[in-house]
Amino acid sequence: RLLIGFTCKVCKHRQFKTMSKHAYEKGVVLIQCDSCKNRHLIADNLGWFRDKSINVEDLMREKGEKVRQ
Repeated sequence: RLLIGFTCKVCKHRQFKTMSKHAYEKGVVLIQCDSCKNRHLIADNLGWFRDKSINVEDLMREKGEKVRQ
């Protein structure tokens, strides 16, 4: 299992969630904010939302944000 900690950009709620490594590397991962119920795209390896595989690290780099591991 993988653990992700993030702050929702909509409501600023800080939270931690878990996901399977398989889903993160091979599938689609959407995480719903506990506070505002907004859904955040964490990984899309099946091309549902973009034409190529992408994960949260790629999305953050596109926006010029730092990725901590």
